[in-house]
Amino acid sequence: MAARTLKRLVTLLAAAIMIFFGLVFVISINLGLSYFLVGLVFFALAIFLLFLGQEKKPIEIKQSVAITQPLEAKGIRCPTCGAMLDPTKAEVLAGKLFVTCDHCGNKFELTEEPTW
Repeated sequence: MAARTLKRLVTLLAAAIMIFFGLVFVISINLGLSYFLVGLVFFALAIFLLFLGQEKKPIEIKQSVAITQPLEAKGIRCPTCGAMLDPTKAEVLAGKLFVTCDHCGNKFELTEEPTW
């Protein structure tokens, strides 16, 4: 955490220095067009540094399940070792429901049986 904060601080400081020098060079356009262009390059580098210094926020995905019929609790058994599984330990991976067996470590997808 501290390294990331230090990196962000250094990036912001470098961008501020680039903006300062860019402003100085743009103001001194009366000395020649090349000073103005150098100032624009400093501004472009500052914007690039600010873009790189942005913190990436994780994307939160919420998934809901609509249940259309009354639920009936049934025991779930591992297809490999036959041990009873705890359905509360199911996890969603890539949009599919998976359960891991506590006994043999087998991970498999839970599928819904057709109701017809």
